[in-house]
Amino acid sequence: MMVQDIEKYIDYCRLFIGEKCAVTDAEIDEALNQFANMFTHIDKLEVKKRLMSLYTLPIAPYKTILDNNNPGAGWFSNNNYARKNEIEWSFWNRYQRFLRDKEKYQPGVIFQLDKLTDEILDNLYDPTLVDINFSKKGLVVGQVQSGKTSNFTGLICKAVDAGFNVVIVFAGILDDLRTQTQSRLEKCFLGFTTKDIRRIQDSERIGIGVGLIDNKPIAHAFTTVVSDFKESTVNSLGANFQTKEPILFVVKKNGRILANLKKWLSKKDLDGKSVLFIDDEADNASVNTSKDKNKASSINNKIREILSLFRRNAYVGYTATPYANIFIDRTDEKDLFPRHFIVNLPTPPAYLSPEKVFGLDTEDGQPLPIVNIVKDYKDFVPDKHKLADIETLSYQNIPESLKYAIRCFILACAVRCVRGQDNKHNSMLIHLSRFQVWQNEIKLLVERLFKFYQSDILADDTQIYMQLKKDFEENYICGTGNLRMEYKSFLQTTTEVRESQYSVIKQGIESVSWNEVKKYLYHVVSKIEVKALNGASSDSLAYEEHKDGYYVIAIGGDKLSRGLTLEGLTISYFLRASKMYDTLMQMGRWFGYRPRYVDVCRLFISEEISSWFKNITMANNELREDFDYLWESHGSPQQFALKVRTSPGLLITSPLKMFSTKNVQVSWASTLVETYSLRRTKESIDNNFKLTSDFLLSLGNRYMKDGKDDPRGYLWINVSSKQICNYIEHFEIADTSRIKMNLEKMSEYIQSCVNEHGELKFWRVILRNNQELHDNHHTNSDKSVYYLANGILPGICTNRTRVGMPEQNDNVYNLKNYHLISGPKDEFIDMDILGEDLTKALDETIEIKKELHAKNPNVKEWDQKYPSPTLVRQKYRSPNNPLLIIYPLNPEKANVIGFDGKIKQDVECFNQNDTPFMGFAIVFPNSKNSKGVKYKVNEVQDLIDTEINFEETNDNHYPDEE
Repeated sequence: MMVQDIEKYIDYCRLFIGEKCAVTDAEIDEALNQFANMFTHIDKLEVKKRLMSLYTLPIAPYKTILDNNNPGAGWFSNNNYARKNEIEWSFWNRYQRFLRDKEKYQPGVIFQLDKLTDEILDNLYDPTLVDINFSKKGLVVGQVQSGKTSNFTGLICKAVDAGFNVVIVFAGILDDLRTQTQSRLEKCFLGFTTKDIRRIQDSERIGIGVGLIDNKPIAHAFTTVVSDFKESTVNSLGANFQTKEPILFVVKKNGRILANLKKWLSKKDLDGKSVLFIDDEADNASVNTSKDKNKASSINNKIREILSLFRRNAYVGYTATPYANIFIDRTDEKDLFPRHFIVNLPTPPAYLSPEKVFGLDTEDGQPLPIVNIVKDYKDFVPDKHKLADIETLSYQNIPESLKYAIRCFILACAVRCVRGQDNKHNSMLIHLSRFQVWQNEIKLLVERLFKFYQSDILADDTQIYMQLKKDFEENYICGTGNLRMEYKSFLQTTTEVRESQYSVIKQGIESVSWNEVKKYLYHVVSKIEVKALNGASSDSLAYEEHKDGYYVIAIGGDKLSRGLTLEGLTISYFLRASKMYDTLMQMGRWFGYRPRYVDVCRLFISEEISSWFKNITMANNELREDFDYLWESHGSPQQFALKVRTSPGLLITSPLKMFSTKNVQVSWASTLVETYSLRRTKESIDNNFKLTSDFLLSLGNRYMKDGKDDPRGYLWINVSSKQICNYIEHFEIADTSRIKMNLEKMSEYIQSCVNEHGELKFWRVILRNNQELHDNHHTNSDKSVYYLANGILPGICTNRTRVGMPEQNDNVYNLKNYHLISGPKDEFIDMDILGEDLTKALDETIEIKKELHAKNPNVKEWDQKYPSPTLVRQKYRSPNNPLLIIYPLNPEKANVIGFDGKIKQDVECFNQNDTPFMGFAIVFPNSKNSKGVKYKVNEVQDLIDTEINFEETNDNHYPDEE
């Protein structure tokens, strides 16, 4: 009762304060005092703490780039939002209440959603204008599993309030995803369930979700959770298409379904209809994949045809991987290129993102300790297995790592029970093959293994309890030699998460003891089910039927790889080798929100997949920086498309999304390039050291100011591009980074800029020195010292810790946070030494940030004493003065650290005054002329062989495709 009263007190205060990003102490006190007499038995200080945490959650701003040529835009915000004030927001207000009262969304999150949906609506058109034709196209880009559905639900609610009377949602390519989306929209928009058509026919709708808050706003479903679009279903619902009340369709992106919908709509009077199309996973199936430029592919063509039936239509795509959408033909106005706006959603602080998982976050910290590298799977599921070769799938071949992962799932469920989350859903994902026959066989083996664990636990077998206690309290070691694997215990992982820098993610995580966990093991194994999710299996996920929590081990392939949400996902065992990088990111079902249980999550993957995820995450981050710059400088979707199409990141993200494109133009204009992954072999270290020494000796006299070198480093100017290209072409980096850091292509780009456009001709080179070297440097025990160019160039090495990912290749030195430069100011060292004034750049940076802050308080004003590095690259660094910065690195920081926190002794070890590692960064200025260097699709053929081989023997067939 006390807990309920505290929640009620908080709810009343929230209603009084409103949904804001931030509030003052006085506003909270006023709200508390307003209702204090109703809750005299409750500690006001405790409620105040809860309210402060609710209203102080950091909310990053969303960012939108717009096309200035957008007829009808601004209808909503014109005249100080006069039109907005005329609208009765019945659907939106109901949804907002549902998010606040039932889903317990933070006030700042609701505030942000309110602003974002306003802006999208404002960039569509006034749906009540019947005499004007409109066709709008936009794109919203968010993270995988980050809440895009709640986002477009908010847009749907506002759109129908404003006058859009038809909403068509394209929900993936599989039935499970369509059903999941239909179910969510029934809960969050319609307010009733469509499971029982007879009840709907008799006007006895069963209220759910928002319908339990207010059942007055009425909308009609023309599809159900049981049935995709069929004319017979619509007829059985007794629905009237000409009603003035809004109508909802949720359909698969399936040729037959879309053809039937088009045929049915063609017979209707659509003149009075204003339609909003929502395309979930807009990069999947919607994009034109036809090699014939005069003919659209099936799904793309049918979506276009349905759009064209309506004189007034708005299409908004949602995706986490927008590369395919950017390759849509911008000159074809009928195609789906998001010409009017692109919105980039921020990564919420509570979101378990790829950056946090793989150690790429901008914060100065290590990745969360949840990745476990698997090495023992190849006898069970070989990398390039074929459809019929299932003889390796035997009980005896089940890898020890998979057995351990299943035990981890049992323990993870039990820990959540101890924390009061026993009624929450728990899922484990096992994804080893795209072939359905393999998945179903693996299901039988996993089920047999789980039944073994289950029966032993239910029988109170001493051995299984000893094993689980050991898994919980001690690091797990299995395998030998190259196949040796070590995984952190639950106790150690919880401790490391609680000590991490991720304050929001670790909130509410408390340590639990083995005795507490042991009490729930019987309960947990009694609830766990094993399911295979594919077209050849009758299994399905039954979260809705289990209000007391559904515990499931899900084995699957394509069904689990896109859009489908696994509720309460804790353990992922993911070894499916895909080299389609954007598809790979979509498969990351483990990204998302894990309140109070991120420490029990585990990701079991191969080292190769881990490397791919790191590469694509870095590419995504670079494109996000490009997007931010265009947002700050009021760029357009077309400009962003051009940038994406020429980004080096595309070499690993979109070889399959170019379809008929025979080559791409890759450009490094306005980019910062860093060698973030180096070889830890003595041969490579010596090679790069000698290469760098010889290179520096060849540069001649260095630039000195008043006869002195700058303490930050040695500077050379007017270095020829030929010398630069020779240096980077012979520089050795780790093979895992060569796809993204293609130094040969980079050299080709430099030469093309010089020869064809007269750019990048006069380079500047800096050999970084961390401080001025004193005479007693050789006795300074806490510094790593370098002597380059036959000892002519001494200095202090830069410290760059090796990233703490588990079980990395011991011969690779991945830099922490995958960044080399010491800080943003490193990009300007040459300009500062040469007296090139950046005051204008700083003033422009301050002005841009000030303007953005005025529009959105979540955007921080610029408080640095240096300008934005991106802005300087774009506008202030001369196209003829690129910068190469060489960093001698402290070799001691490249040592491999074991789980015990000590340096591993069975691999190459380094002392601080051994030969330093060499790394370099290149600051490329903007190019006014170059479109980049050609990169032919067939040069990345090895990236797509896996997918082609699969398609030739694909056994994934679904009834609707027949």
